[in-house]
Amino acid sequence: MTRFIALLALVSGLIAPAQAQYPNRPIRLVVPAAPGGGTDIVTRSVAPALSENLGQTVVIENRGGAGGVIGSDLVAKAAPDGYTLLMAYVSHATNPTLNKTLPYDTLRDFSPITLMSHEPTLLVTHPSVPANTLAEFIAWAKEGAAKGKLSYATDPGSAGFLAGELFKQATGLKAIEYVPYKGSGPAAADVVAGHVPYMWSVISIATPFVKQGRMKALATASEKRAPGLPEVPTTAEGGLPDFAVSGWYCLMAPANTPKAIIDRLNDAAQKALKNEDVLKRLAASGTQPIGAGPEAAAAHIRAEMARWDRVLKAAGVQPN
Repeated sequence: MTRFIALLALVSGLIAPAQAQYPNRPIRLVVPAAPGGGTDIVTRSVAPALSENLGQTVVIENRGGAGGVIGSDLVAKAAPDGYTLLMAYVSHATNPTLNKTLPYDTLRDFSPITLMSHEPTLLVTHPSVPANTLAEFIAWAKEGAAKGKLSYATDPGSAGFLAGELFKQATGLKAIEYVPYKGSGPAAADVVAGHVPYMWSVISIATPFVKQGRMKALATASEKRAPGLPEVPTTAEGGLPDFAVSGWYCLMAPANTPKAIIDRLNDAAQKALKNEDVLKRLAASGTQPIGAGPEAAAAHIRAEMARWDRVLKAAGVQPN
């Protein structure tokens, strides 16, 4: 027994200095979506400040596909040492409903660090769509859906996907189908190209296209108009009350990452969200900082899982 206790003390003595020295090499931050999407934009907005606060390079790695499952699985199976992190988005909370099986457990296999930010979704169309208001769009969509010829672009499990399915429930337009993409960035590119007529997009992706006249923005799915697009009415103003859908972004680590490392990362993230350059970049993309710590982030994810499970099951969305 004495020898066992001595061994434990030795191991603890080795682990403690390693954690105290964290980080002592570059950190890989996995974005489970394609470049150009909302998750990618937020991650690249905060990464320079994270690097500065941690004293190590933060290397962003895009691993899109399967609504975030591929990148998330990579992090779930990584060593819990703080050197492989995840920037999860809302699909993290919807994938348990959208998939019959997942290669990881959404709650058990991750340690939330910081709920970084959120941004509203927008209803945007290709300029050729003959609608300039939400009411006109609904009338146009009903005509298209009746002919079985209407679809929208989306990244399955994303905020835009959730807004799209909630919109179908709210308007009775269940015949509309979605065209899946590996990320919201590629989905937006196809709307701009006219291959798909519309999408619900987080504001960071759509705003540049709207300002360039390459997309039309018809409604913001939030309680208030977006500061970056103040001319775009809310969904409530357009006739759809209680219709608010936002994308959110949460910094996470593999489960069993030591608390000292989680606290170090949370502290670095909190400081990053107070950095003037970061705040300017987030504001330019229409994203609003949150900065909720590990416990609040975990509670938010559980609440989102419950909310969207109800919505998606009511929509009749079948798991893959």
